[in-house]
Amino acid sequence: MASRLTYRQGGDPNGPRVVFLHGLLGCGDDWQAVTAALSHCHWLCLDLPGHGESWTQQCQHFDDVCDTILTTSEQVWGRQPALLVGYSLGARLAMHCATYAPTRWSGVLLEGGHPGLADNEARQQRLAHDKQWATRFRHQPLDAVLDDWYRQPVFQSLDESARCAMVQRRLSNHGSAVAGTLLATSLGHQADLRSALKHCFQHGLVIDYLCGEHDKKFHALAKHLHQTTGIGVTVIPEAGHNCHQSNPQGFVHALLASAAFQGVAPTNL
Repeated sequence: MASRLTYRQGGDPNGPRVVFLHGLLGCGDDWQAVTAALSHCHWLCLDLPGHGESWTQQCQHFDDVCDTILTTSEQVWGRQPALLVGYSLGARLAMHCATYAPTRWSGVLLEGGHPGLADNEARQQRLAHDKQWATRFRHQPLDAVLDDWYRQPVFQSLDESARCAMVQRRLSNHGSAVAGTLLATSLGHQADLRSALKHCFQHGLVIDYLCGEHDKKFHALAKHLHQTTGIGVTVIPEAGHNCHQSNPQGFVHALLASAAFQGVAPTNL
């Protein structure tokens, strides 16, 4: 059986069940501004392998991580389905979880996650790119690597103050652990999940996609995902790539209004 991830839980034990998956370099605490507004839900915020208090846990591939997510959820609720919410890396893992075990989720909410590259050449290029970052995370001072990491185009909505604050917030990470997870879950290793997501969506699994209005890359990806799968898209105003951090109120509003959340049933105790 897969190992269990470290998690935080709270809210109403009889309320709708919600699982949150953070992005690379994050931890379960990243969702505090969101969970503070969800006291009527029973929520779990997981620390993914290589992160937070799960930093010593290693993973080899996407199915490996999906197993640990499912095992952790099952430890709390048995096999009762829950809404799965993921950001960035967490959204890519949520896509895998949705296609890997669709009956285990009452809905899936994706925030700024890539559904997968369409051709092998692009995947190889991305894998080479991620290998370079992994080498840096393993061998260079973490503050210097983070400073460059948050200067990537996807984070362009961060001003200098916000970028510096994010670097300081992420200094608790362990570089080698992050490198291992980055490689195991690289977009270069990820299949193009559009067809599988479309199949799940058309067979009753409610999936919604959220992206920030200032996140041009993922706004375009969201539009294409909608065109190819039919999955609904909500644009969060005044937000960049990390919507739940830059506009938590807007994110919570979108979450509660989403079709995915409407399918979440309370626990029957």
